[in-house]
Amino acid sequence: MNQLKTIANEMLPVYENETGEKLVSARELHKQLFSRQEFTNWIKRRIENYGFVEGDDFLTTLSKSTGGRPSTEYLLLIDTAKEIAMVENNEQGRVIRKYFIEVEKRSRAKQPQSIEDLIIMQANSVKELKQEVATTKQELITVKNRVDNWDKVNPDGNEQQKLNNMIRKYAADNGIAFPESWRHFRKSFNNAYKTNIKALMKNYQTKHGLKSITAPQYLSMIDRLDDGIRVADKMLNSQTFLTTR
Repeated sequence: MNQLKTIANEMLPVYENETGEKLVSARELHKQLFSRQEFTNWIKRRIENYGFVEGDDFLTTLSKSTGGRPSTEYLLLIDTAKEIAMVENNEQGRVIRKYFIEVEKRSRAKQPQSIEDLIIMQANSVKELKQEVATTKQELITVKNRVDNWDKVNPDGNEQQKLNNMIRKYAADNGIAFPESWRHFRKSFNNAYKTNIKALMKNYQTKHGLKSITAPQYLSMIDRLDDGIRVADKMLNSQTFLTTR
């Protein structure tokens, strides 16, 4: 690591060695992906599952010993890091992969031919970098909020309980009554899918002779719980407070 220079560090460090190869620490990538798997198992599974080859796709070094057995550190070529971020198949992975692509794009940018070119190029780069950092920060805030929200939603319950708990959290976050939060949910659901869930629930209840039915029960019966959870997730991460009449 001592012979590497840092060429980008807006989201996580990207390094460059003496031959111009761009490298990413697997441990730092693992941390930024919010993976809950133990690091050593995580990286070994990805190397095995996707056929990465040491020397071609990644390098290994031993960490400095602090009295115990030194651990193995993995330095991923940036193409390998992009692939690992992509196969995480979540929003954070896509954000990080986009970041790597932007780092490569900046690295490949044409070198300035004069002092005037350098001044213009630096001014444009600073402006673009500020915009990219602002966008990336907002994306990370959204992802972090989503992770926090899902951590606080009953992970052991069924999908109906999950939706119910998400709406309960929305009520607590916004300081409103639980029934009011369901009115917000119905309005959001109607806006998202151009429908009238309250009327549909009433028709379903009448048709099947039910005394009562809740939104999670109805959405489960018509196989649309995933749609409801997506709406609730948007509500929890929205900066706009819905108003209802």
